[in-house]
Amino acid sequence: MARERSAQGKPSPSRLAVGARGFAPVRLGPALRRGGAGLCAARRGLAACLPAAMLIVSAALADVCAAHAATANSLRFAHAFLCTTDPEAATTVPGWRTLAGSPALRCADSLHASWPWKRPPRVVIASGPYGASALERVLPLRIGAAAHPRLRLSASFAAWGGRSARAVLSAVFLGASGQTLGPAIVLRGPRAARGSGPPRFESRSGAQNIPGGSVALELRVALNGKSDVADSYVAAMRLKVSPPMGFPPPAPPVAHVPRFEHVFLIMMENTNYGQVVGDWKDAPYINSLAARGALLANYQGVYHPSDENYLAIAGGATFVEGAVYFPDIHVDAGNLGDLLQASGQTWKAYEEGMGTPCNTSTRYDRNYEPDDAPFILFTDIQDDPARCRAHLVGMRQWPQDLRRIATTPAFAWLAADDYHDGEMPGNGSPASLRVQNAWLRRTLGPLFKSPAWGDQKSLLILTWDESDTTAHNHIATIVLGSRRTVKSGYISRVRYDHYSTARTLEAALGLPAMTSNDEYARPFNDVFVRR
Repeated sequence: MARERSAQGKPSPSRLAVGARGFAPVRLGPALRRGGAGLCAARRGLAACLPAAMLIVSAALADVCAAHAATANSLRFAHAFLCTTDPEAATTVPGWRTLAGSPALRCADSLHASWPWKRPPRVVIASGPYGASALERVLPLRIGAAAHPRLRLSASFAAWGGRSARAVLSAVFLGASGQTLGPAIVLRGPRAARGSGPPRFESRSGAQNIPGGSVALELRVALNGKSDVADSYVAAMRLKVSPPMGFPPPAPPVAHVPRFEHVFLIMMENTNYGQVVGDWKDAPYINSLAARGALLANYQGVYHPSDENYLAIAGGATFVEGAVYFPDIHVDAGNLGDLLQASGQTWKAYEEGMGTPCNTSTRYDRNYEPDDAPFILFTDIQDDPARCRAHLVGMRQWPQDLRRIATTPAFAWLAADDYHDGEMPGNGSPASLRVQNAWLRRTLGPLFKSPAWGDQKSLLILTWDESDTTAHNHIATIVLGSRRTVKSGYISRVRYDHYSTARTLEAALGLPAMTSNDEYARPFNDVFVRR
């Protein structure tokens, strides 16, 4: 949930203090920019670089570390990709398409596992915080005229918790028409042992002759588990082909996203997909938006509780761990605001209850929370009052700026206060939906009548930070576009998450990526009208 409140409407000290494991507030400082062992990947458009392992600072609240290219993995799985030390975080797994669930690329040393080798790998694919997950990767095969080519697949597996936890890796040979050729290679990891000890990795391998006519190898990972009860893992996947054959490194998914003059983002709070979608009685306006545009029916949040979901879109990572909120988050990393300004584009966050620009007090609205737009969580906004006042403004400025194209920003984040975003009225309850529905109708009315929407290409993304339940994180997301850019009445079954939102708006505005999470996330390609 977003935050617990005291009787005065403020976040309760018990949850503000240290998060799930007694961690203290964190400031990601200059150490973030130090390149471990010379491994420093400068991100396009950002005056920052990513170290080989982001340091865990101030009592270990920072939760991302980077894996690098010095790995024995012939699939080239881990080269300078962000991994997480936080078992509650879902991430992008670069090069792999997530089919179901919310897997995570975990930093292997955070597992405190037992390994079959002296030097463990840097990263592990984990089932993630919400139970079972499934991933897929397809690699090209170029066997040429080789006689009796053979492929060997190996990996290490572990499981923890209940007996339902188990990881399975399979490899299927595909022909030119996508048909299956020959027998598959199936590697099954051990089931979770009874007890609460650390995960114990065991190696598995299998080999198969490559059938004639094979043009691709489809790898699938099934990670079985149960939320907060059991997890499964796979690591150190390797392919060896005789005669030798190279495999391409992971590549970011191609974006088929039109360029837009404006992108508008709204993040409501704490509502399950099934609570809002289809409830025409309590949320008729929200459901009408879905009918006008595209509904993403398999969209997932990346964290419980709230702020890490905001950070995922605005910064490309969750950065902190547990129930930590403003003013105890200080992220010293690049963000969307930096990318927009570096590209010469305008941006603003419009926040209900802020009153005067950059105000962080509740004197205008007792339900106002500054972090309902996440930019105040970044130090280059916190420590620059002039920049903060220029970009973080009250909601009253919203209809005024919409009157002219020249004053409508290229990117806008619209934030309701903690009552109107649905949290305080009951987290997705009928009463909460009625409040959200009314606020969205009031807020979006001026947008749809504006010259930016009528005369230019504009994109609206409406999402929620997280689900009301912690057993999963299935939330609704609705996409609308002006000038017939987004399909009308379309329901997408493709699995997306908050990193997909970041990737989509980056593509829509011509921005570079912030981290490997958004760079390798799948954009909303299927919702757009192809011309």
